[in-house]
Amino acid sequence: MEYIEERTPRGITLKVTPKKWNFLAFDQRGGSVYADKAGSKVLHRVPLMVFVGENFAIKNTAHSEFSFLKVVRNRIVVPYLDSVDNRRKYIFIDTDSSIDMLPVRLKNLRNVATLVREIEAGVRPDSIVVDSSITKNDIIIIKNRFSEARIILAGDGGKEEIAEKVTAEINQFAEVRATEVIKDVNINMMSNNPVFLARVHLREMNLSKVNQLVLDFDLSAMEAEYILSFIDTMLTKSGSDTEIDKNRMKLESLRDSLQFYKYLLNRDEENIRAIIGTTGDASILTSFSTLVAKVKLLYPGTDDQLVFTDYENLLWEKKPERT
Repeated sequence: MEYIEERTPRGITLKVTPKKWNFLAFDQRGGSVYADKAGSKVLHRVPLMVFVGENFAIKNTAHSEFSFLKVVRNRIVVPYLDSVDNRRKYIFIDTDSSIDMLPVRLKNLRNVATLVREIEAGVRPDSIVVDSSITKNDIIIIKNRFSEARIILAGDGGKEEIAEKVTAEINQFAEVRATEVIKDVNINMMSNNPVFLARVHLREMNLSKVNQLVLDFDLSAMEAEYILSFIDTMLTKSGSDTEIDKNRMKLESLRDSLQFYKYLLNRDEENIRAIIGTTGDASILTSFSTLVAKVKLLYPGTDDQLVFTDYENLLWEKKPERT
């Protein structure tokens, strides 16, 4: 079947095409219910709502990927099961649609890393619902990867205050001095937290120390992602911050190294080979070789060793010959 048909309580007929994620709507007389106020678009888009966290249990009712949900007072009523207290709860999403029941794609992802991969693959959620296990740093990553995201904290009545707070924190990042952070936190107590140290060093523009952190710590892919989010935030300030402008090239180089390191940890062969293939600078190739050697130690398995040795050979072949 190319489409799925459903009749709303008010008698509107919905015809959903899952392959394209759009739908047609017809009133009781068979006339089109338009998707825009101007009455020029008959195709409605099926919105996508992603739940991120381990405390959600999502079950679609109309199809493996979507449900027909009621609209009450211009708000879509989205049910979900909170697995912590095993209770059925609801999220309320504002809508401009006049239809009393809408198809909505509901998707459950366990963590932010999976969400980031989906966004990088081209997925564009209309709303992202997070539970209490998702930290502010996690949300910073989401906002950096997909700034249009409407982030909602489950259990908070569907409010979006968390997104506003995080956006404010992102905007404040380049404006708060590192010394102010150190006043509140004993840096010696945080010496085993590379993400915190990176944030302090970035605020002080000690970029060589951030680079050294990558070598001194066995950063996880997620920790590398956190630090990347800080760097990306700083780079968005370029043009309005003279200190960042002065260090822009170094920040970009640090960003590229961290991105390469993250690809190595995730054993993302396609991106690793693409980066090596497009890099010609000898100093960058040397830096990448150091990162490969470091990550190689983290994966002692025979197959992994062969793969990383192959990357080392590729980097060696790319280096200019010495005369």
